[in-house]
Amino acid sequence: MKKAFLIAALGMVVGGTCMSQRNNDALGGAMNNTEDFDDAMESFERGGATNAEEYFFGVQAMVVIIDVKLRAVEYLDSMDAKPEEITSHCDDMLKLIKNCKKAMQRYEGKGWTMQDKLQALTIEWVDAVKMLVNNYIKPLAIPFSIPDKDWKDADFDFYDKYLAAYEIYLEIDNRWVDFQYEFAAANGFELSAETIDMDPLIKEEVGQ
Repeated sequence: MKKAFLIAALGMVVGGTCMSQRNNDALGGAMNNTEDFDDAMESFERGGATNAEEYFFGVQAMVVIIDVKLRAVEYLDSMDAKPEEITSHCDDMLKLIKNCKKAMQRYEGKGWTMQDKLQALTIEWVDAVKMLVNNYIKPLAIPFSIPDKDWKDADFDFYDKYLAAYEIYLEIDNRWVDFQYEFAAANGFELSAETIDMDPLIKEEVGQ
């Protein structure tokens, strides 16, 4: 029997800041829907972050968008989406990962406190997602497209390996979540205790 795939929520927090030097509304931390995150991502990719706070929310926006797509895979599996739809979804994730790394490179050398650590941890995070996509999700595109009752033993065995690899990703994910508070404190801004509601973003992603 296929194991229940309970994906832990990424504990991203809604922006809430005490800094007075925000110059970019798109990167101001008030991100609650897909449009907000897309605007922040686009601004970040253009080099719109002017301080550590805006940099953080730009990185966060890209991480959230990638995370939404990763968690949408479970929905695609439950919907028995077509293999080409799952593969296209994977390609979108890989493109976002590439863009995230490229965007962060624009800000290298800014000298914000713990910037290097945030960048390194984010690269570790996106590389873990890339590993899941290339090594497991793409190979599972055909099994995901058919009902679980039609899976072969080899499909279940490979899926178990996917779950084990996902645990590795979650360990990195937990460290990213914990570090966001450390980065904010080191750079003089505060984060709300309220976490981002991911479910509506995921359902919008898969058209539900």
